[in-house]
Amino acid sequence: MPFRQRITRELKQWGLAGLIVLLALSATMEWTPAREQESTDSQQEKAAATKMYQKVREARATWRDFPGFTADVTVCYNGKCTTGKLVADNQFKIKLTLQDESLSEWSLPKLQSVIGHRKYRQQKPIPATFADQEVDHPLGRLVNIDGKNVSFRLQGDVMTEVHRRSDKSWFTISTLDVLRTKENETLPQVTSVTYRNPQTGEILSNRSNTFAFTRVGKFDLPTTMLTVECGEKFERNVGSIKLTNHRLLTDSALSQTN
Repeated sequence: MPFRQRITRELKQWGLAGLIVLLALSATMEWTPAREQESTDSQQEKAAATKMYQKVREARATWRDFPGFTADVTVCYNGKCTTGKLVADNQFKIKLTLQDESLSEWSLPKLQSVIGHRKYRQQKPIPATFADQEVDHPLGRLVNIDGKNVSFRLQGDVMTEVHRRSDKSWFTISTLDVLRTKENETLPQVTSVTYRNPQTGEILSNRSNTFAFTRVGKFDLPTTMLTVECGEKFERNVGSIKLTNHRLLTDSALSQTN
């Protein structure tokens, strides 16, 4: 008898009994999804984390078409004060001239940071994932950035924390309060920075900061920065920077300052 006819006859003989056996076997088999394919839930959560991170980045106050500005500066650090002049050009390069240049080492990096972070950059979406399922944390969801040793806590449109850790450094920046611009963008008002030993996790120092800004034209320029720094061996340093007489630079004014 030909092979095909023999198979057909045997299937007919098995009939319903064969079907029952096949169903029973399939019920006991464990289904394993393909390793290369993420679950639908994972894909949806990754998309949600990426969207949340993008929303926060776009909500940060930045200065588009920035012409630069000048301001008078008063710097005080541990009871020692001096005055001078600040020039920030349209490329966000900072020039600080103080009567007592010894205070530049402390004040210049702070001015470069608060002004440099206002530089506008096109915010293309960056892939992100939720680090855990804790949805009720006081500072918001913890989000990891793919391929980077950095995590963020996000709450609404505010980046409440930055966590960076490597073999050489470990620090956390916590934003405890923000200011809102006329455009409803966010500026830091109260922050805390904690530095840790990257091997042991021991706290090395903490820096508390407050900031204030003033509206000049369409830009919210810094006016005051107050910092309290505490170290592991009873060190404590207090410093402030005050900016007054802000003036936006025109092309002619910029060439004169250069």
